[in-house]
Amino acid sequence: MWLSRAENRVDVLVGNPPWLSYRHMPSDMQTTFKEMMQARGLWKGFEVATHQDLSGLFIARAVQQYLREGGSFAFVVPNPVLDRPYWTGFRSGEWTDPDHPVKVNFTGSWDLRRLRPHFFPRAAAVIFGRRRSLAIGQQGNSAIALPRQTEIWTGKIAKSAVDWECAKGWITRKTGELRYPKDGLINSPYRDRFGQGASVVPKVLFFVREQTASPLGLGGGRVSVRSQRSALEKKPWKELPDREGSVEKEFVRPVLLGEHVVPYRIMGSDKVVLPIEGTNTLMHGEHDHLDRYPDLANWWRDAERLWDDNRSSERLSLTEQLNFRKKLTDHLPGAPLRVVYGKAGMYVTAALVDDPHAVIDHSLYWAKVATRHEGMYLLALLNAPRLTEVARPLMSYGKDERHIDKAVWELPIPDFDPTDAKHVRIAEIGEAEHQRIAELKFEGGKSYIQIRRTLRDFLLSSPDAEELDQLVTELLG
Repeated sequence: MWLSRAENRVDVLVGNPPWLSYRHMPSDMQTTFKEMMQARGLWKGFEVATHQDLSGLFIARAVQQYLREGGSFAFVVPNPVLDRPYWTGFRSGEWTDPDHPVKVNFTGSWDLRRLRPHFFPRAAAVIFGRRRSLAIGQQGNSAIALPRQTEIWTGKIAKSAVDWECAKGWITRKTGELRYPKDGLINSPYRDRFGQGASVVPKVLFFVREQTASPLGLGGGRVSVRSQRSALEKKPWKELPDREGSVEKEFVRPVLLGEHVVPYRIMGSDKVVLPIEGTNTLMHGEHDHLDRYPDLANWWRDAERLWDDNRSSERLSLTEQLNFRKKLTDHLPGAPLRVVYGKAGMYVTAALVDDPHAVIDHSLYWAKVATRHEGMYLLALLNAPRLTEVARPLMSYGKDERHIDKAVWELPIPDFDPTDAKHVRIAEIGEAEHQRIAELKFEGGKSYIQIRRTLRDFLLSSPDAEELDQLVTELLG
Protein backbone atom coordinates (compact mmCIF):
# COMPACT_ATOMS: atom_id res chain seq x y z
CA MET A 1 0.00 0.00 0.00
CA TRP A 2 2.83 2.38 0.87
CA LEU A 3 4.58 1.67 -2.43
CA SER A 4 1.38 2.31 -4.40
CA ARG A 5 1.03 5.90 -3.13
CA ALA A 6 1.89 8.31 -5.96
CA GLU A 7 4.75 9.94 -4.06
CA ASN A 8 6.35 6.57 -3.29
CA ARG A 9 6.21 4.91 -6.72
CA VAL A 10 9.50 3.81 -8.25
CA ASP A 11 11.50 4.92 -11.28
CA VAL A 12 12.19 1.42 -12.64
CA LEU A 13 10.39 -1.94 -12.53
CA VAL A 14 12.32 -5.06 -13.57
CA GLY A 15 10.97 -8.54 -13.13
CA ASN A 16 9.98 -12.02 -14.20
CA PRO A 17 6.22 -12.16 -13.49
CA PRO A 18 4.36 -15.41 -12.82
CA TRP A 19 3.51 -17.30 -16.01
CA LEU A 20 0.22 -19.12 -15.52
CA SER A 21 -2.16 -20.04 -18.34
CA TYR A 22 -5.90 -19.64 -17.81
CA ARG A 23 -6.46 -23.37 -18.25
CA HIS A 24 -4.26 -24.12 -15.23
CA MET A 25 -5.98 -21.66 -12.87
CA PRO A 26 -8.54 -22.84 -10.28
CA SER A 27 -12.10 -21.82 -11.20
CA ASP A 28 -12.39 -18.94 -8.70
CA MET A 29 -9.11 -17.50 -9.96
CA GLN A 30 -10.34 -17.83 -13.57
CA THR A 31 -13.38 -15.71 -12.71
CA THR A 32 -11.32 -12.94 -11.10
CA PHE A 33 -8.71 -13.07 -13.87
CA LYS A 34 -11.36 -12.70 -16.57
CA GLU A 35 -12.99 -9.72 -14.83
CA MET A 36 -9.68 -7.91 -14.37
CA MET A 37 -8.61 -8.65 -17.95
CA GLN A 38 -11.92 -7.36 -19.34
CA ALA A 39 -11.66 -4.17 -17.29
CA ARG A 40 -8.29 -3.41 -18.92
CA GLY A 41 -9.16 -4.40 -22.49
CA LEU A 42 -6.88 -7.46 -22.34
CA TRP A 43 -9.45 -10.28 -22.59
CA LYS A 44 -9.66 -11.82 -26.08
CA GLY A 45 -12.64 -14.14 -25.63
CA PHE A 46 -13.20 -17.78 -24.75
CA GLU A 47 -11.96 -19.06 -28.14
CA VAL A 48 -8.39 -18.38 -26.97
CA ALA A 49 -9.07 -18.30 -23.22
CA THR A 50 -6.95 -21.36 -22.49
CA HIS A 51 -3.86 -19.57 -23.88
CA GLN A 52 -4.31 -16.28 -22.02
CA ASP A 53 -1.72 -15.81 -19.31
CA LEU A 54 -1.48 -14.16 -15.92
CA SER A 55 1.83 -12.46 -16.75
CA GLY A 56 0.20 -9.72 -18.86
CA LEU A 57 -2.30 -8.81 -16.15
CA PHE A 58 0.50 -8.89 -13.55
CA ILE A 59 2.56 -6.39 -15.56
CA ALA A 60 -0.40 -4.08 -16.21
CA ARG A 61 -1.27 -4.12 -12.50
CA ALA A 62 2.33 -3.67 -11.33
CA VAL A 63 2.84 -0.67 -13.64
CA GLN A 64 -0.49 0.78 -12.50
CA GLN A 65 0.32 0.37 -8.81
CA TYR A 66 4.03 0.89 -8.45
CA LEU A 67 5.63 2.75 -11.40
CA ARG A 68 5.67 6.53 -11.50
CA GLU A 69 4.64 8.35 -14.67
CA GLY A 70 7.68 8.51 -16.94
CA GLY A 71 9.21 5.51 -15.19
CA SER A 72 10.72 2.59 -17.16
CA PHE A 73 10.04 -1.12 -17.03
CA ALA A 74 11.49 -4.37 -18.36
CA PHE A 75 9.87 -7.79 -17.89
CA VAL A 76 10.63 -11.36 -18.91
CA VAL A 77 7.49 -12.77 -20.58
CA PRO A 78 6.29 -15.84 -22.49
CA ASN A 79 7.35 -15.48 -26.14
CA PRO A 80 3.75 -15.41 -27.50
CA VAL A 81 3.46 -11.89 -26.00
CA LEU A 82 5.44 -10.64 -29.00
CA ASP A 83 3.21 -11.80 -31.83
CA ARG A 84 0.15 -13.90 -30.91
CA PRO A 85 -3.36 -12.48 -31.50
CA TYR A 86 -4.55 -13.04 -27.94
CA TRP A 87 -1.90 -10.55 -26.73
CA THR A 88 -3.08 -7.73 -29.04
CA GLY A 89 -4.73 -5.75 -26.23
CA PHE A 90 -1.62 -5.96 -24.08
CA ARG A 91 0.69 -4.94 -26.94
CA SER A 92 -1.45 -1.85 -27.61
CA GLY A 93 -0.04 -0.26 -24.46
CA GLU A 94 -3.46 1.14 -23.49
CA TRP A 95 -4.75 -0.71 -20.43
CA THR A 96 -8.12 0.88 -19.85
CA ASP A 97 -8.90 0.27 -16.20
CA PRO A 98 -11.92 2.58 -15.67
CA ASP A 99 -10.68 3.64 -12.20
CA HIS A 100 -6.97 4.08 -12.92
CA PRO A 101 -6.27 3.92 -16.69
CA VAL A 102 -2.69 3.22 -17.71
CA LYS A 103 -0.91 4.01 -20.94
CA VAL A 104 2.63 2.96 -21.78
CA ASN A 105 5.16 3.57 -24.50
CA PHE A 106 6.65 0.23 -25.51
CA THR A 107 10.22 0.86 -26.56
CA GLY A 108 11.36 -2.55 -27.78
CA SER A 109 11.75 -6.26 -27.14
CA TRP A 110 14.15 -9.19 -27.22
CA ASP A 111 13.03 -12.40 -28.93
CA LEU A 112 14.81 -15.25 -27.08
CA ARG A 113 12.97 -18.13 -28.76
CA ARG A 114 15.98 -19.21 -30.83
CA LEU A 115 18.36 -19.56 -27.88
CA ARG A 116 19.32 -23.03 -26.73
CA PRO A 117 18.92 -24.25 -24.11
CA HIS A 118 15.69 -22.44 -23.19
CA PHE A 119 15.66 -20.75 -19.80
CA PHE A 120 12.15 -21.97 -18.98
CA PRO A 121 9.76 -24.75 -20.02
CA ARG A 122 8.33 -22.25 -22.53
CA ALA A 123 10.22 -19.92 -24.85
CA ALA A 124 10.85 -16.46 -23.43
CA ALA A 125 11.05 -12.84 -24.50
CA VAL A 126 11.78 -9.51 -22.82
CA ILE A 127 9.72 -6.34 -23.27
CA PHE A 128 10.71 -2.74 -22.49
CA GLY A 129 8.71 0.46 -22.05
CA ARG A 130 7.84 3.59 -20.11
CA ARG A 131 4.68 4.67 -18.35
CA ARG A 132 2.98 7.62 -20.04
CA SER A 133 1.80 10.70 -18.21
CA LEU A 134 -1.99 11.16 -18.21
CA ALA A 135 -1.86 14.84 -17.18
CA ILE A 136 -4.80 16.84 -18.48
CA GLY A 137 -3.90 18.95 -21.48
CA GLN A 138 -0.57 17.25 -22.06
CA GLN A 139 0.08 16.74 -25.76
CA GLY A 140 1.00 13.46 -27.37
CA ASN A 141 -0.03 11.27 -24.49
CA SER A 142 -1.31 8.38 -26.63
CA ALA A 143 0.04 4.92 -25.91
CA ILE A 144 2.73 3.52 -28.22
CA ALA A 145 2.20 -0.13 -29.16
CA LEU A 146 4.97 -2.71 -29.01
CA PRO A 147 7.11 -2.10 -32.14
CA ARG A 148 7.33 -4.74 -34.84
CA GLN A 149 11.09 -4.33 -34.80
CA THR A 150 12.71 -6.62 -32.24
CA GLU A 151 16.16 -7.88 -31.30
CA ILE A 152 16.54 -11.58 -32.08
CA TRP A 153 18.94 -13.59 -29.91
CA THR A 154 20.27 -16.84 -31.36
CA GLY A 155 22.89 -19.32 -30.26
CA LYS A 156 23.58 -22.49 -28.32
CA ILE A 157 25.08 -21.63 -24.96
CA ALA A 158 27.70 -23.99 -23.54
CA LYS A 159 27.04 -25.61 -20.18
CA SER A 160 30.25 -24.03 -18.90
CA ALA A 161 28.92 -20.51 -19.56
CA VAL A 162 27.69 -19.84 -16.05
CA ASP A 163 27.80 -16.03 -16.07
CA TRP A 164 27.11 -13.27 -18.59
CA GLU A 165 30.75 -12.69 -19.50
CA CYS A 166 31.05 -16.33 -20.56
CA ALA A 167 27.58 -16.67 -22.08
CA LYS A 168 27.53 -13.57 -24.28
CA GLY A 169 30.22 -14.99 -26.57
CA TRP A 170 27.83 -17.76 -27.60
CA ILE A 171 25.00 -15.38 -28.46
CA THR A 172 24.32 -13.51 -31.69
CA ARG A 173 22.02 -10.47 -31.43
CA LYS A 174 20.53 -8.87 -34.54
CA THR A 175 17.60 -6.69 -35.51
CA GLY A 176 14.55 -8.46 -36.91
CA GLU A 177 10.85 -7.92 -37.50
CA LEU A 178 7.92 -9.66 -35.83
CA ARG A 179 5.32 -11.32 -38.05
CA TYR A 180 1.77 -11.14 -36.76
CA PRO A 181 -0.86 -13.78 -37.51
CA LYS A 182 -4.17 -12.45 -38.73
CA ASP A 183 -6.29 -11.72 -35.68
CA GLY A 184 -9.35 -13.96 -35.84
CA LEU A 185 -9.64 -13.83 -39.65
CA ILE A 186 -10.42 -17.26 -41.05
CA ASN A 187 -9.88 -17.46 -44.77
CA SER A 188 -10.21 -21.10 -45.78
CA PRO A 189 -13.53 -22.96 -46.14
CA TYR A 190 -11.62 -26.13 -45.18
CA ARG A 191 -11.38 -24.99 -41.56
CA ASP A 192 -14.86 -26.24 -40.68
CA ARG A 193 -14.41 -29.46 -42.64
CA PHE A 194 -11.38 -30.65 -40.68
CA GLY A 195 -11.83 -32.05 -37.19
CA GLN A 196 -9.66 -33.72 -34.58
CA GLY A 197 -9.64 -37.49 -34.26
CA ALA A 198 -10.91 -39.55 -31.35
CA SER A 199 -9.25 -39.79 -27.92
CA VAL A 200 -8.69 -43.55 -27.73
CA VAL A 201 -7.28 -43.45 -24.20
CA PRO A 202 -6.31 -44.88 -21.78
CA LYS A 203 -4.33 -47.05 -24.14
CA VAL A 204 -4.38 -50.23 -22.02
CA LEU A 205 -8.16 -50.46 -22.44
CA PHE A 206 -8.15 -50.31 -26.23
CA PHE A 207 -4.84 -50.97 -27.98
CA VAL A 208 -3.97 -54.58 -28.76
CA ARG A 209 -1.64 -56.84 -30.69
CA GLU A 210 -2.99 -59.94 -32.34
CA GLN A 211 -1.23 -63.08 -31.15
CA THR A 212 -1.12 -66.71 -32.08
CA ALA A 213 -4.07 -68.71 -30.79
CA SER A 214 -3.61 -71.69 -28.48
CA PRO A 215 -3.20 -75.17 -30.07
CA LEU A 216 -6.93 -75.72 -29.55
CA GLY A 217 -7.65 -72.72 -31.75
CA LEU A 218 -10.52 -70.23 -31.56
CA GLY A 219 -14.05 -70.21 -32.79
CA GLY A 220 -14.64 -68.92 -36.28
CA GLY A 221 -14.33 -65.17 -36.75
CA ARG A 222 -12.38 -64.59 -33.54
CA VAL A 223 -8.83 -63.40 -32.88
CA SER A 224 -6.58 -63.72 -29.86
CA VAL A 225 -5.35 -60.32 -28.57
CA ARG A 226 -3.08 -58.91 -25.89
CA SER A 227 -2.58 -55.32 -24.71
CA GLN A 228 -0.18 -53.16 -26.68
CA ARG A 229 1.64 -50.99 -24.14
CA SER A 230 3.51 -47.72 -24.36
CA ALA A 231 6.25 -46.11 -22.30
CA LEU A 232 4.17 -42.91 -22.42
CA GLU A 233 1.28 -44.33 -20.38
CA LYS A 234 0.52 -42.49 -17.16
CA LYS A 235 -0.48 -43.62 -13.71
CA PRO A 236 -2.62 -45.44 -12.75
CA TRP A 237 -3.02 -47.03 -16.20
CA LYS A 238 0.62 -47.95 -16.71
CA GLU A 239 0.50 -49.94 -13.48
CA LEU A 240 -2.31 -52.22 -14.70
CA PRO A 241 -1.34 -55.66 -16.02
CA ASP A 242 -1.72 -56.54 -19.70
CA ARG A 243 -5.17 -57.56 -20.79
CA GLU A 244 -5.47 -60.78 -22.75
CA GLY A 245 -8.34 -62.61 -24.42
CA SER A 246 -10.21 -63.11 -27.67
CA VAL A 247 -12.70 -60.90 -29.49
CA GLU A 248 -14.78 -61.17 -32.63
CA LYS A 249 -12.61 -60.10 -35.55
CA GLU A 250 -14.97 -57.34 -36.74
CA PHE A 251 -14.32 -55.31 -33.58
CA VAL A 252 -10.56 -55.06 -34.11
CA ARG A 253 -9.95 -51.93 -36.16
CA PRO A 254 -6.82 -50.19 -37.47
CA VAL A 255 -6.08 -46.86 -35.77
CA LEU A 256 -3.86 -44.15 -37.23
CA LEU A 257 -1.65 -42.08 -34.92
CA GLY A 258 0.52 -39.10 -35.73
CA GLU A 259 3.54 -41.37 -36.04
CA HIS A 260 1.91 -43.30 -38.90
CA VAL A 261 1.67 -40.22 -41.13
CA VAL A 262 4.62 -39.11 -43.26
CA PRO A 263 4.42 -36.84 -46.33
CA TYR A 264 2.03 -38.41 -48.88
CA ARG A 265 2.08 -41.82 -47.18
CA ILE A 266 0.61 -43.89 -44.34
CA MET A 267 3.26 -46.05 -42.67
CA GLY A 268 1.40 -48.92 -40.97
CA SER A 269 -1.17 -48.65 -38.19
CA ASP A 270 -1.92 -49.89 -34.69
CA LYS A 271 -4.96 -51.95 -33.68
CA VAL A 272 -7.73 -51.22 -31.21
CA VAL A 273 -10.75 -53.07 -29.89
CA LEU A 274 -13.83 -50.85 -30.24
CA PRO A 275 -17.48 -51.85 -29.66
CA ILE A 276 -18.71 -50.54 -33.03
CA GLU A 277 -21.44 -52.70 -34.53
CA GLY A 278 -21.82 -52.52 -38.29
CA THR A 279 -20.86 -49.18 -39.75
CA ASN A 280 -22.02 -46.71 -37.13
CA THR A 281 -23.44 -48.16 -33.88
CA LEU A 282 -21.27 -47.50 -30.82
CA MET A 283 -22.28 -49.90 -28.03
CA HIS A 284 -21.79 -49.70 -24.26
CA GLY A 285 -21.94 -52.32 -21.52
CA GLU A 286 -25.74 -52.20 -21.21
CA HIS A 287 -26.47 -51.97 -24.94
CA ASP A 288 -29.16 -54.39 -26.14
CA HIS A 289 -26.89 -55.81 -28.86
CA LEU A 290 -23.66 -56.30 -26.92
CA ASP A 291 -24.43 -59.85 -25.78
CA ARG A 292 -24.79 -60.93 -29.41
CA TYR A 293 -20.97 -60.90 -29.31
CA PRO A 294 -19.93 -62.87 -26.17
CA ASP A 295 -16.17 -62.33 -26.47
CA LEU A 296 -16.50 -58.59 -27.08
CA ALA A 297 -19.01 -58.35 -24.22
CA ASN A 298 -16.48 -59.89 -21.80
CA TRP A 299 -13.65 -57.69 -23.07
CA TRP A 300 -15.68 -54.45 -23.03
CA ARG A 301 -17.33 -54.92 -19.65
CA ASP A 302 -13.93 -55.68 -18.15
CA ALA A 303 -12.62 -52.46 -19.73
CA GLU A 304 -15.56 -50.54 -18.21
CA ARG A 305 -14.80 -52.06 -14.80
CA LEU A 306 -11.14 -51.00 -15.01
CA TRP A 307 -12.21 -47.52 -16.09
CA ASP A 308 -14.64 -47.13 -13.20
CA ASP A 309 -12.06 -48.37 -10.69
CA ASN A 310 -9.23 -46.10 -11.87
CA ARG A 311 -10.68 -42.95 -13.45
CA SER A 312 -9.94 -39.61 -11.80
CA SER A 313 -13.51 -38.32 -12.18
CA GLU A 314 -16.95 -39.89 -12.34
CA ARG A 315 -18.12 -37.35 -14.91
CA LEU A 316 -17.78 -39.62 -17.98
CA SER A 317 -18.39 -43.30 -18.59
CA LEU A 318 -15.84 -45.15 -20.72
CA THR A 319 -18.02 -44.87 -23.82
CA GLU A 320 -18.57 -41.15 -23.19
CA GLN A 321 -14.82 -40.67 -22.75
CA LEU A 322 -14.15 -42.53 -26.00
CA ASN A 323 -16.75 -40.50 -27.88
CA PHE A 324 -16.07 -37.15 -26.22
CA ARG A 325 -17.62 -34.39 -28.35
CA LYS A 326 -18.61 -37.11 -30.86
CA LYS A 327 -15.04 -37.36 -32.14
CA LEU A 328 -15.44 -41.10 -32.66
CA THR A 329 -18.97 -41.29 -34.06
CA ASP A 330 -18.12 -38.43 -36.45
CA HIS A 331 -15.91 -41.05 -38.16
CA LEU A 332 -18.85 -43.32 -38.76
CA PRO A 333 -19.52 -44.71 -41.24
CA GLY A 334 -15.98 -44.39 -42.51
CA ALA A 335 -15.47 -42.39 -45.71
CA PRO A 336 -13.70 -43.95 -48.73
CA LEU A 337 -11.18 -41.07 -48.86
CA ARG A 338 -9.92 -38.88 -46.03
CA VAL A 339 -7.03 -36.43 -45.77
CA VAL A 340 -5.17 -36.44 -42.45
CA TYR A 341 -2.40 -34.24 -41.07
CA GLY A 342 -0.55 -34.15 -37.76
CA LYS A 343 -1.80 -31.72 -35.13
CA ALA A 344 1.76 -30.97 -33.99
CA GLY A 345 5.23 -30.88 -35.49
CA MET A 346 7.79 -28.52 -36.93
CA TYR A 347 6.37 -29.18 -40.41
CA VAL A 348 2.86 -29.83 -41.69
CA THR A 349 2.68 -33.51 -42.72
CA ALA A 350 -0.31 -34.94 -44.57
CA ALA A 351 -1.42 -38.17 -46.25
CA LEU A 352 -4.48 -39.76 -47.85
CA VAL A 353 -6.40 -42.51 -46.01
CA ASP A 354 -8.31 -44.91 -48.26
CA ASP A 355 -9.36 -47.45 -45.59
CA PRO A 356 -12.90 -46.57 -44.40
CA HIS A 357 -12.48 -48.98 -41.47
CA ALA A 358 -9.55 -47.00 -39.99
CA VAL A 359 -10.05 -44.87 -36.89
CA ILE A 360 -8.24 -41.51 -36.70
CA ASP A 361 -6.54 -40.71 -33.38
CA HIS A 362 -6.69 -37.31 -31.67
CA SER A 363 -3.08 -36.62 -32.68
CA LEU A 364 -4.39 -36.06 -36.23
CA TYR A 365 -6.88 -33.78 -37.95
CA TRP A 366 -8.98 -35.24 -40.77
CA ALA A 367 -11.62 -34.45 -43.36
CA LYS A 368 -13.52 -36.35 -46.03
CA VAL A 369 -12.70 -35.48 -49.62
CA ALA A 370 -15.06 -36.01 -52.54
CA THR A 371 -12.47 -37.14 -55.08
CA ARG A 372 -8.88 -38.32 -55.26
CA HIS A 373 -8.07 -35.13 -57.19
CA GLU A 374 -9.24 -33.03 -54.24
CA GLY A 375 -7.20 -35.21 -51.90
CA MET A 376 -4.04 -34.75 -53.95
CA TYR A 377 -4.64 -31.01 -54.18
CA LEU A 378 -4.71 -30.81 -50.38
CA LEU A 379 -1.70 -33.11 -49.95
CA ALA A 380 0.36 -31.02 -52.35
CA LEU A 381 -0.50 -27.85 -50.45
CA LEU A 382 -0.14 -29.24 -46.93
CA ASN A 383 3.18 -31.00 -47.59
CA ALA A 384 4.68 -28.02 -49.43
CA PRO A 385 7.57 -26.41 -47.49
CA ARG A 386 6.24 -23.03 -48.53
CA LEU A 387 2.94 -23.62 -46.70
CA THR A 388 4.70 -24.52 -43.44
CA GLU A 389 6.83 -21.39 -43.80
CA VAL A 390 3.75 -19.18 -44.21
CA ALA A 391 1.74 -20.98 -41.51
CA ARG A 392 4.48 -21.02 -38.88
CA PRO A 393 3.74 -17.53 -37.48
CA LEU A 394 0.12 -18.66 -37.02
CA MET A 395 1.01 -21.67 -34.89
CA SER A 396 0.96 -21.57 -31.11
CA TYR A 397 4.16 -22.76 -29.50
CA GLY A 398 5.94 -23.66 -26.34
CA LYS A 399 9.62 -23.80 -27.14
CA ASP A 400 9.07 -23.78 -30.90
CA GLU A 401 6.19 -23.24 -33.32
CA ARG A 402 4.86 -26.78 -33.47
CA HIS A 403 1.16 -26.75 -32.52
CA ILE A 404 -0.34 -26.81 -36.00
CA ASP A 405 -3.95 -27.61 -35.12
CA LYS A 406 -6.13 -25.53 -37.48
CA ALA A 407 -3.60 -22.73 -38.03
CA VAL A 408 -3.14 -23.74 -41.68
CA TRP A 409 -6.78 -22.89 -42.40
CA GLU A 410 -6.21 -19.28 -41.46
CA LEU A 411 -4.45 -19.11 -44.80
CA PRO A 412 -6.55 -18.33 -47.91
CA ILE A 413 -6.66 -21.93 -49.18
CA PRO A 414 -9.71 -22.17 -51.47
CA ASP A 415 -11.98 -25.15 -52.02
CA PHE A 416 -10.71 -27.40 -54.78
CA ASP A 417 -12.17 -26.32 -58.12
CA PRO A 418 -11.76 -28.95 -60.88
CA THR A 419 -12.31 -26.21 -63.50
CA ASP A 420 -9.43 -24.08 -62.19
CA ALA A 421 -6.23 -24.85 -64.12
CA LYS A 422 -4.03 -23.89 -61.16
CA HIS A 423 -5.89 -26.22 -58.79
CA VAL A 424 -5.74 -29.05 -61.31
CA ARG A 425 -1.99 -28.59 -61.77
CA ILE A 426 -1.42 -28.63 -57.98
CA ALA A 427 -3.41 -31.88 -57.79
CA GLU A 428 -1.34 -33.38 -60.64
CA ILE A 429 1.89 -32.53 -58.82
CA GLY A 430 0.43 -34.03 -55.63
CA GLU A 431 -0.36 -37.27 -57.48
CA ALA A 432 3.13 -37.40 -58.99
CA GLU A 433 4.78 -36.89 -55.59
CA HIS A 434 2.48 -39.49 -54.05
CA GLN A 435 3.50 -42.07 -56.65
CA ARG A 436 7.21 -41.31 -56.26
CA ILE A 437 7.06 -41.66 -52.48
CA ALA A 438 4.94 -44.84 -52.68
CA GLU A 439 7.82 -46.53 -54.54
CA LEU A 440 10.47 -45.68 -51.95
CA LYS A 441 11.87 -48.37 -49.65
CA PHE A 442 13.05 -47.66 -46.12
CA GLU A 443 15.49 -49.55 -43.95
CA GLY A 444 13.93 -51.47 -41.07
CA GLY A 445 14.16 -49.74 -37.73
CA LYS A 446 13.96 -46.21 -39.09
CA SER A 447 11.79 -43.98 -36.92
CA TYR A 448 8.96 -41.93 -38.37
CA ILE A 449 10.98 -38.79 -37.53
CA GLN A 450 13.88 -40.03 -39.67
CA ILE A 451 11.50 -41.01 -42.48
CA ARG A 452 9.85 -37.61 -42.43
CA ARG A 453 13.22 -35.90 -42.61
CA THR A 454 14.27 -38.12 -45.54
CA LEU A 455 11.03 -37.39 -47.38
CA ARG A 456 11.30 -33.63 -46.84
CA ASP A 457 14.75 -33.72 -48.44
CA PHE A 458 13.35 -35.90 -51.22
CA LEU A 459 10.55 -33.40 -51.91
CA LEU A 460 12.96 -30.46 -51.95
CA SER A 461 14.94 -32.16 -54.72
CA SER A 462 11.81 -33.20 -56.66
CA PRO A 463 11.56 -32.13 -60.32
CA ASP A 464 8.25 -30.46 -59.43
CA ALA A 465 9.47 -28.67 -56.29
CA GLU A 466 10.11 -25.27 -57.86
CA GLU A 467 6.81 -25.20 -59.77
CA LEU A 468 4.82 -26.25 -56.70
CA ASP A 469 6.49 -23.60 -54.59
CA GLN A 470 5.52 -20.99 -57.16
CA LEU A 471 1.93 -22.24 -57.35
CA VAL A 472 1.55 -22.26 -53.56
CA THR A 473 2.96 -18.74 -53.36
CA GLU A 474 0.50 -17.51 -55.99
CA LEU A 475 -2.43 -19.26 -54.31
CA LEU A 476 -1.69 -17.88 -50.84
CA GLY A 477 -0.83 -14.41 -52.07
